[in-house]
Order: sequence, then C-alpha cells, then structure tokens
Amino acid sequence: MLARTPFTEVEIEGVGTYRLPNQWQSQRLGRLRGEKRHTAVLAIGCGMTVRQFNKLLPDKQQEVHKAYLALMSPSNVVPPADPEPADTRAIPRGHLSIDQKIAIGRWLLRNKASLPHGHFGPWLDKQEGLSRGMASQCMRLATGGRQDARQGSAL
Repeated sequence: MLARTPFTEVEIEGVGTYRLPNQWQSQRLGRLRGEKRHTAVLAIGCGMTVRQFNKLLPDKQQEVHKAYLALMSPSNVVPPADPEPADTRAIPRGHLSIDQKIAIGRWLLRNKASLPHGHFGPWLDKQEGLSRGMASQCMRLATGGRQDARQGSAL
C-alpha cells in the first residue's frame, strides 16, 4: 500500500493558490468571530485582504470555499506517526518521599547535562506529571541545595 501524502494547497483559476493559514495567521484570526472569521480565513488563504476577497465574483468565492473544505477534510489528514520513544520516566502520583524526589532530581540533572543549552525547558514540559517547580525542587534536593554554574536552577 502506498503512503498518501496530503496536499497543502489548491490552485484556483483566476484567483491563485489557496493555502491554509499558518500558525501566526491562525492566532490573529482567533480574534474574529462568526462570518467575519470565516471570510478572513478564506481571504488570507488566497493572500488577499477581506476587502479584496469580497470583490471576487460569488462563483470564485465558492471555489475558494471548496478548496478550504478539501484541505480541511479528514481524508486529507495523515494520522500522526507513532511518537519517537522519548527518554521519559513515570513520575509517581501523589506525595513523593524525599528519596523519590532525590532520585527524580538526579535523573533530571543527567538529562539536563546531556541536552544542548536551551533544550531542557521544552524537554521538561513534555514530561507527564512533572511541573517546572517540582523539577526545580527535586534538582535542588539532588544537589544538596548547591548551584553549580553548569547545573543552575534556571530551567
């Protein structure tokens, strides 16, 4: 069976290429509500302003709408691949003993040392059941409260 690649743009004759809004555009569109938002999604996807989009003939607006629906169709979405096995650890729920916190802190310090600068915070956010505050507390306990230049408390 061949792997199907989803299409990301649709060419519309007389209008141009329609693409779904990117993340930044989607955040901006989140401020709008109702029909204004839908029209803005269609306009931005064509690289137009809402005013320019409204000047299009109704049949061209319908073609843009059909292109939007085709790109948003569940049949066009590829299911996400199995996530890469991450170096994760099951964090016990409830209250942790000091020994458990020290063990978690040592594990965190080992992972922090192995990651490039600036990657520990995002990695930490992916760990289920472990907040940044708890991670900081566990790391402090594991180091006995001292802060080395390489193992500071900044996450």
